[in-house]
Amino acid sequence: MAAHFYLHVATLFNTKPAKRKVVRKLLAICLLLSILVCSCNHAGNKLAPSTPYFDSVIARSERMYDAGDKLGALHYARTKHNEGNGLTVEDEMNYYAYISALVSRDFNDHEKSAELADTMLTILDKAGTDTKVTIRKIQALNIKADALYSKGLYNEAFKTYFNAKVLASTTEDPCAVSMFSYHMGMILYRQQKFTEASVYFKQSYSEMLSCVENFTYFYRKQELLDNIGLCYQKVGKFDSALIYYNKSLAYVRANYNKFPNKAQSVYETAEAVIYGNVADVFIGKGQLDTAIQMLNKSITVNLQMGYANTDAETDQVKLAEIYLKGDKLDELNRLLIYIRAELDTIPNKVVEIQCNNLMYRFCNRKNDSLLACRYAVAYIKLNDSFQAGNKLLMASDIEATVRAMEKQHQLSLLEKDKEKRDIYLVIAAVVALMAVIVILMVMRNSSRAERDLKMLKDLNLEIGDRKRQLEDVLYELEVRDKDKSRILRSVAHDVMSPISAISALTDILLTEGKDLNAEQWEMLDLIQEACGNSLSLSNEILDAADTIDPGTMVKERVDINKLVHSSVELLNAKAATKKQVITIEQETPGIFAMVNKGKIRRVLENLMGNAIKFSYENSSIQLSLTQAEGKVLITVKDSGIGIANKGSEHIFDMFTESKTYGTKGEKPHGIGLSIALQVARAHGGDIWFESEEGKGTTFYLSLPLNF
Repeated sequence: MAAHFYLHVATLFNTKPAKRKVVRKLLAICLLLSILVCSCNHAGNKLAPSTPYFDSVIARSERMYDAGDKLGALHYARTKHNEGNGLTVEDEMNYYAYISALVSRDFNDHEKSAELADTMLTILDKAGTDTKVTIRKIQALNIKADALYSKGLYNEAFKTYFNAKVLASTTEDPCAVSMFSYHMGMILYRQQKFTEASVYFKQSYSEMLSCVENFTYFYRKQELLDNIGLCYQKVGKFDSALIYYNKSLAYVRANYNKFPNKAQSVYETAEAVIYGNVADVFIGKGQLDTAIQMLNKSITVNLQMGYANTDAETDQVKLAEIYLKGDKLDELNRLLIYIRAELDTIPNKVVEIQCNNLMYRFCNRKNDSLLACRYAVAYIKLNDSFQAGNKLLMASDIEATVRAMEKQHQLSLLEKDKEKRDIYLVIAAVVALMAVIVILMVMRNSSRAERDLKMLKDLNLEIGDRKRQLEDVLYELEVRDKDKSRILRSVAHDVMSPISAISALTDILLTEGKDLNAEQWEMLDLIQEACGNSLSLSNEILDAADTIDPGTMVKERVDINKLVHSSVELLNAKAATKKQVITIEQETPGIFAMVNKGKIRRVLENLMGNAIKFSYENSSIQLSLTQAEGKVLITVKDSGIGIANKGSEHIFDMFTESKTYGTKGEKPHGIGLSIALQVARAHGGDIWFESEEGKGTTFYLSLPLNF
C-alpha cells in the first residue's frame, strides 16, 4: 500500500506545473498535520528532574571551589560523574555546565569548554521537545559561544549567540533572551563602545527582573548593575556611575546569605569588586584619599585565597597610579614589588602590561635610564602582543553582523511565512470557496511579501557578490606571494651555480698557484670573500622564500645539548679566523625538545655567526643552556660592538636597513635574524636581545619542551 501511495505521488509530480503547485501545497498540509500529530505524541516527554544525590555532588564541589581548591573541585566532580549510575539528563546538564565553567574560567581551556557544550547539545537532541530541553539548549549554545569568543573566533561566536537568542524567543522566556543582551553588552564593552554597551546591559537587567530568584540570576543582576556603572564611568558620567554602583552594593547586601549553599566569600568578593570600581569614580573626581580608602578595602578582601585575586591585582595597579601621580615613590616601589611577586602565582596579562609601564615611569623618576628602557621595551612588546590579539575583535562590527543575521533570520521567517500563507490559501479555497474577499487579501499580502522577499534576496546576492570579490582578491594575493617565492628561489639557485664555480676555481688557484705576486694573491682573496658573501646571501634568500609553516614543519625529539655542542664545533673554525673562542659557560644535561633540527641549527649558527662577525679579535663568545618552566633558554653573549639604539627596533625586520658591518668589514645581509625569529615562533618560542653599544650583545632563544 505504501509503495502504491509513493508511486501515485510520483505520477502527480509529472503533471503540468499548475497542477504540481497545488499538489505540493496539499502535501505540505499533510506534512503539517503529521508534525502536529508527532508534537502531540511528544507532548508528554517531560525532562526528568535532577537527583538529590548528584545535586549534593555539585554543591560539595562548589564548596571546595569557594574554599580555593579549584583542582580538587574539578577532580571530585569528574570522579563522581564517572561513578554515577542512573543520572538524569538534568544531572548531566548540571555537570557539563559546571565543568565547562571551571575549565574555561580557571584553566583557560576554551577548546574543552566548546567540546563539553557540544556534548550537552548531543544529549539534548535525544531528550525530546520539553520546554526545559529548549532552555538547556540555549544554555549549551551560550557556553559554546563563550568558548568560541574566548578563542578569538568572533564571527562563529556571534552566530552561536544569535542562534541562542532565536531559540530563546520561541520559549517566551525573558530570562533566556536576557543572556543575548548580556553578551552583546560584554562584546561592545570590550570594543570600548561604552554607551552602546550600557543600553544592552540595561535591557538584559530589565529582561531578568521576571526571572526566578536563584543564585545565578542574583549574581548576574548585581554584575549588570555594576557593568552599567562601569559604562557611565568610562564616558565620564561619574554621578550616574556612582548611582548604579550603589544600587549594585545595595542589591548584594539585601541578598546576603540568601543562598545557604554559597560561602560568604561570594558576597564579599562581589562587594570588593564594586569598591574597586567606585574608587575609579573618586579618581575621576580628583578625590584621591577616598579612592585610596576604597582600593585598600577592595584589595584586602580580594587578595585572600579563593577570592577574586585578579581583580585585586587590577586595583593594586590603580593604587600604584595614584602613588605615581602623587610622587609617593617609596609606597609605589613597595607596591610594585608586591604586584610583580603576585604575578608569578596569579598571571594577569593586562596587569603585567600595566606593571611594566609603571616600572618604566618609576625608573624614569629615579633617573635610572637603563632600567627604564628595559621596562619600556617589555611594556611595548607585551602591549603590542595584547593589542594584536584584540585587533580582530576591535575591527568587528558586531551590531552590523547582528543586523545582517537578523535580516537573514527575517528572510527565513518570511519564506516560512509565505509557505504557511500559501497553505492557508489552499485550505481556505477547499473549506470556503465563497470567501473571495479573504482570498484576495491573502494574495495581496502574499504579493507584498514576495516583493519584500525579492528585495532581501537581491541584497543578499549583492553581499554574496562582494564576498566573492574579496575572496578573488585574496586568492590573487596568495598566487602572487607564491610567484614571488618561486622567483626568489629561481634567482638564488641561478646565482649560486656560477658563484660556486668561481669559488671552486679560486680555491684551485689559491692552492696550486705558485708564481702569483702579492697583488694577485690579494685579488684572489677578495674574489673568494665575495663568493662566500654571495653564497651566504643566496642561502638566506632561499630561507626567506620558504614559508615557515608550523603545521607542516617536520619535528623530531632532539638532544638540545648535543645540537648546541655540534653547532659550536662547526662555528669554532670560523671564530678561529678572528682568533676568537666560543665556549659553553653553563649547561643543563638531559634537555630534549620536539624541534626541526635543521632549522634550529640554522638559528644557532646565525646567532653565533653574528657574534663572531661583530666581536673583536682575541675575544670570547659565551653560550649558556638552562631549563625552567617547561622551556629551554639558550643565550649567546659577546663583548663586541653592540647594537645602536637607533636601529634596534628594526633588527628583526626582513631586509632591514639597520645594517652594521662586522669588526673586519664583514658585509651584512639583513635577513638572517628575521628568518631566525620566524623559525623560533613557528616552534612556539621566541628570540630577544639585550645590548649596550660598545660593550656587547646577548641574544636569547627560548623553546618549549613540548614532547
